[in-house]
Amino acid sequence: MKIALYARCSTRDKGQNPEMQLEPMRKYCTSMQWEVYEEYIDMVSAGDLLNRTAWTRLMKDASLHKFDTLLIWKLDRAFRSMAHASNTLNTLNSYSVGFRSLMDAAIDTTTPNGLLVFNILASVAQFEKDLIVMRINEGMTYAKAHGTKSGLPIGRKKYDIPLENVCKAVQVGCGNYSEAARLLSQEFSKIVTPGFVLSRLKRAGITKEGLQTVGPKITELQTQKTDNETNIAKQMVCYEKTKRDDYW
Repeated sequence: MKIALYARCSTRDKGQNPEMQLEPMRKYCTSMQWEVYEEYIDMVSAGDLLNRTAWTRLMKDASLHKFDTLLIWKLDRAFRSMAHASNTLNTLNSYSVGFRSLMDAAIDTTTPNGLLVFNILASVAQFEKDLIVMRINEGMTYAKAHGTKSGLPIGRKKYDIPLENVCKAVQVGCGNYSEAARLLSQEFSKIVTPGFVLSRLKRAGITKEGLQTVGPKITELQTQKTDNETNIAKQMVCYEKTKRDDYW
């Protein structure tokens, strides 16, 4: 019997290696004398189906019946919700492909008992996920009403800096967000980050290239300043020469 192995590590599972899932599955297949058709590995979150390219390829191979059974390490490695699990299971059944979970030995969709256990465990997993979401929402609601542990209100600190001043700072800084942030920090006596400058421009649909075309650029200002200084120096030289001529 040909077996397809699927492993997934979320972007939040820092430092995790998919080998932690694949190695015990390989040993299990060897003990059962099953042939491993292919190993499919994704390194994204369960809900990011668009970037789960290995999962997409696995389902395509299942439709062509390139393997007989799909083996995963645990239910949450493959499915993002009860609905997703149920739909996937129905799809695999239509392809005549079985489904097993290594950590949930009772799950074997090729038997009626295994199918019942799968539906029960998938429902429990969805219930636990919904509880977590509910607790997070309750915590956020409480924090909004009473503040965080630090005593500060929840959310990012808002800056009362007009967009006009932000645009002017970017112009003077010649499109450099760090320089613009420094100028704004000095002007408003607040810590302003380059990210704040960038986000304000993005929300207003303004690009730094467009700002640089408005008004004189910094290089032009420097040139004007240099010309003025040169003219003043020339006038001083002429004045000193006139004084010497008058003296003699």
